[in-house]
Amino acid sequence: MKKLRVVISAVAMAALLTGILPFGQMNTVQAKSSPKPIARIALVPLDDRPVNTYFPLMTSRAGGIETIMPDEDMLGHFTTPGDGEEIGDWLLDQADDVEGSVISVSMLAYGGLVASRTPEQSYEDALSNIKAIKRLKAKEPNKPIYVFDTIQRLAVTATDPETLKYYDQIREWAILYDEVHNLGMTEKEDRLQELEELIPEAVLQDYLDARERNHRINSLLIDWVKDGTIDYLVLAQDDAAPHGLHRAEREALVEKAEDLGVEDRTAIFPGADEVGTVLVSRLSLDTLRIHPKVAVDYSGMDGSDWTAPFEDTTFDESVDKHIVAAGGKPVRDADDADLILMVNTPPAAGESKADRREALDDFVDAINEHLEDGKRVAVTDVTITNKADPDLIERLQDEVKLPKLLAYTGWGTAGNNMGSALGQALSRTAFLEKGNQFGVPLTVDAAEAHVNLLLSSFANDHNYRNDVMAEARRLVKELGGNEWGLGDDFEEVNDFVVEELSPAVEDWYENYFANQSLDIGKRGSHTFTGKIESLEDVDIVLPWERLFEVFIGPEVKIERE
Repeated sequence: MKKLRVVISAVAMAALLTGILPFGQMNTVQAKSSPKPIARIALVPLDDRPVNTYFPLMTSRAGGIETIMPDEDMLGHFTTPGDGEEIGDWLLDQADDVEGSVISVSMLAYGGLVASRTPEQSYEDALSNIKAIKRLKAKEPNKPIYVFDTIQRLAVTATDPETLKYYDQIREWAILYDEVHNLGMTEKEDRLQELEELIPEAVLQDYLDARERNHRINSLLIDWVKDGTIDYLVLAQDDAAPHGLHRAEREALVEKAEDLGVEDRTAIFPGADEVGTVLVSRLSLDTLRIHPKVAVDYSGMDGSDWTAPFEDTTFDESVDKHIVAAGGKPVRDADDADLILMVNTPPAAGESKADRREALDDFVDAINEHLEDGKRVAVTDVTITNKADPDLIERLQDEVKLPKLLAYTGWGTAGNNMGSALGQALSRTAFLEKGNQFGVPLTVDAAEAHVNLLLSSFANDHNYRNDVMAEARRLVKELGGNEWGLGDDFEEVNDFVVEELSPAVEDWYENYFANQSLDIGKRGSHTFTGKIESLEDVDIVLPWERLFEVFIGPEVKIERE
């Protein structure tokens, strides 16, 4: 892998010198050299992390659609906000050349997800920025505009030990405030008062000011659905809990959507980082005029019996809302479905280890049975927050032809994982259902994008998050550094991550992807297949100056069989 490591090292050095990560530029170059797409979509992402840029870009490309995004210098980076005014101008400039737009209000209004959690941007300036959506609709009234924003999470952003302390304290305070003042749990009042003495008044006020501003903007967006400016709106509940300040905000937004009669065009559900991918999928499916039916199966607890960590509704409700938002149709019977979403959920309370092993065996058997029956299958792994379940990974490696899966995700919260898997799998399903009318070059290019994203997900969600990140954390401690803000340690830590992760990517490819065949298109009843011929290149870099995420960008080559 010497050649690959030289390329990766250059990528990391570029990040250090510019402060802006070049993976977006890399993918723009790839898109320009790709075959003519079915359609183009303009995306204003939540921020510049791979889950918000690379994932939707590759998802759409796997469906034969090209997604374009603002230049990196407009999007900001980590704690540096993006330029909402400039992004608004970009949207108008692209309007003639795209079939529709997917827009993050967190980016357009405030400069990104991290910036949205601070009060730096005034309500008036945020409103000025998002008026670009009004101008876009006036310019292209017949082109769909899908918009998303977040209901602010309970915690603040952690970038150092001090803000990490406030992360925990403010999250607890926000939950207790709701429980004491709104739900009458007066026995918790002493702890609430203790926290109010611990948290500096200015820190708490900044948090509340940001919440109030964001809620006003979210409420206004529902008005814009009513007047036709926005064709479809997602308000995603960022990391939360069953109780907290967000609860009243969410209920007010739900009530407003119902009062205005726009609840069918306004979705409110747990999530954040997956929503760009979900709405890119929706716009892709609308363009292709295909809306696959999706059934769901669980390895452990049924979604109706489980509320996932950091979420505030039962998981089955969240799944159905994500399916609809991504352009699919929920069905209950797998026999009626075009796509089966296999969800690895935690075991029920009191279940033995032997029972869990048997349940996972049955789960993987069911995956293979669906594949043998000609069903399309996606797997999402929500058992452990922010990482893959190693027990499931081992079984998938041993028993499943991995390139036949339409998605695998395990990188984030339950909503993150499930929504991003649905987006990828629905886009791919729609392309495959449409047939071979797009020509061999686009058919092969779409298959390569799909496999690239699948390979990236396995290496990231399992190897990085279960192994390499922990090793990198130990290195940061040895260096006396801060894993949430690497600073001068970035180059050494990034090189370590590349060195440790590169062999894992190569192992995934050689053992589970090389020389494997997969469906790439069809004509009538005849299915065309492709063979994975080579791994041409891999880019690996820490996209932000912290350990929480990594970018893995493989480039495979597929030949039509």
